[in-house]
Amino acid sequence: MLPENDVISKLLLLVLHITINSASRPSAPWNVTMESVNMRHLLRWSPSRAYCYDPHYSVQFQGEWELLFKNGAWEEAMECQHTLRPECDLTSDLASDSDYNIRVRAECNGHNSEWTALNTTFNRRNTIIAIIMDVEVTGDAVHVYISPRSLTMTVTLTMWEEEEDYDTTKKVVDVQHLSHTFPGLRQGATYCLQAKAEVEGSHQTTSTGIQCVSIPSPQWPWQIPVVVTSVLAVTIALACLLGWATKHRRLVVQNTCFHKEPLPSVLVDVWPVTIPMLVEPHESLGGTITIPALSAKS
Repeated sequence: MLPENDVISKLLLLVLHITINSASRPSAPWNVTMESVNMRHLLRWSPSRAYCYDPHYSVQFQGEWELLFKNGAWEEAMECQHTLRPECDLTSDLASDSDYNIRVRAECNGHNSEWTALNTTFNRRNTIIAIIMDVEVTGDAVHVYISPRSLTMTVTLTMWEEEEDYDTTKKVVDVQHLSHTFPGLRQGATYCLQAKAEVEGSHQTTSTGIQCVSIPSPQWPWQIPVVVTSVLAVTIALACLLGWATKHRRLVVQNTCFHKEPLPSVLVDVWPVTIPMLVEPHESLGGTITIPALSAKS
């Protein structure tokens, strides 16, 4: 039988060992979520509250194959081992239409945290199908761009002429490079477009809203001089109108600010005045000419 002091010492060492290991073990990641759009599966989580500067993370998954034929073993996600980023692309790992369990843990200074599992199983059939269609008109052509790009997505593009027979004017094409051009369209007409996408393996489809664009009408050569002449005529008319308005306003201002008072009646009666003319005496006349003085009405 061990001495009492030895038992106490070993108990103290065990408690110290457990305390040190618990203190050095990082906390587990939390808020683990899966974002799957167009068959791209991205696992994300919130970083662990670890005491080290740069914790690493590792991800494992478990599908029906592992559960039924490998005694419930877990497979390591090859692209998500000892990663620094709090996310992992599992697109290549989750390659079948089965339910997957997924979990992630943190690694810090040689110590591993507890595993944190996705709260529900994931099946790639639940992926979200989403596309955006942008339409651009250049001359008599319409350019269509589809995003986001995905190698596993098939896009069918339908275009028809508005207010015309749908079955007659409808054009359906499979977009291989997520962009397509419809050339040689009727000028002055309006065309509507809609894109439909399907991701391989999901058996799900989605469609964009309908977008309608107008092809501009042609510009004839005779329209240019007519437009130029019209603009010039309007400019001249405006200039004349502005000149007349300026002159009229000046006269109004002059008559208003500088009012001319009439002459007093006394001065009016004086006019017209007789201006005396002085004529020198001429010897041949033999006399003197008298100049009448200025006379005014009294």
